[in-house]
Amino acid sequence: MPMLFALVLCGCAAPEEREAVLLHAAFGDAREAVLEGRVVESEVAGETSAQDDSRTNFRRNAALFTADECEECPVTLALAGAPPIATTTDDEGFFRAELAPDGESLSEGWQPLVATSGDAEGAGEVLVVPSGNRLGIVSDIDDTVLVTEVGDRFRMLGNTFLKNPLQREAVPGMAALYARTLALNPRPDASPLFYLSSSPRELHGYLASFLARNDFPRGVLITRRLTLDAVGYRQLDAFDYKTARLVDILERLPDVTFVLVGDDGERDPEIYESIRRRYPERIGAIWIRRATPDDAAPLPEGQIELADVLAETTPDSPSP
Repeated sequence: MPMLFALVLCGCAAPEEREAVLLHAAFGDAREAVLEGRVVESEVAGETSAQDDSRTNFRRNAALFTADECEECPVTLALAGAPPIATTTDDEGFFRAELAPDGESLSEGWQPLVATSGDAEGAGEVLVVPSGNRLGIVSDIDDTVLVTEVGDRFRMLGNTFLKNPLQREAVPGMAALYARTLALNPRPDASPLFYLSSSPRELHGYLASFLARNDFPRGVLITRRLTLDAVGYRQLDAFDYKTARLVDILERLPDVTFVLVGDDGERDPEIYESIRRRYPERIGAIWIRRATPDDAAPLPEGQIELADVLAETTPDSPSP
């Protein structure tokens, strides 16, 4: 399938290190798109292999957290059919910009994006949701589509740092379930699909590779900024972070009804219930995977166990 979701924009530099422009989330509708990312200088990692040992994986994964940010660096973002926009990274190398062409509409679908910062230039894509695509999915990642074992901290850290994306286990049936669900849209390839993770942005490319490797439908990957500044502090609480990102998605795509998918290992049922109460007409269903089936608390009324959904949507069954 196409290289994930065009979320990583890499620049050119010396063989050992390179400046890279990383696009963390880029989406919108014909009226406006929001673009987020970071500029860093990092080592060029070797080719990942399913045969890599735990020491190699740990060294590579730990290096993701030590890249030097590009502080107050200029960034130019050019989306096809729209004038370029200029922005600047903050003290942690992050940037966020909104693109709203005067008197023009953005072309719908996955649109090419060129990003430049200094000598680095890279290409990616932005999801401009077609007006006819009215069904979307917001999906958690850890223990919803990716077996992480968040309830056991040692296993979670081992899965994350001692394995690479080619060695991680996908939750069976999830990629096919999302594809069948989004096939109800007139343009399934540009469906409003969001992978909303509480993982730090340093793991963005790692998670992107996992999703692509396991044939998950193309979507927008959103990860959490965890930095020692005011912006990072506001995202420390997973409830507040996920709620704010869900509200942003719903407000930017007012014509879309969403299915929310998560697990009971942390607070997804509670977060999704608060969103359903706030936007009762916008939430079509809530599916929850039982990550801890032996100690499962009752789900809020109306939320459905994911195992039941998967059982009802086998290839011979109708789509949900």
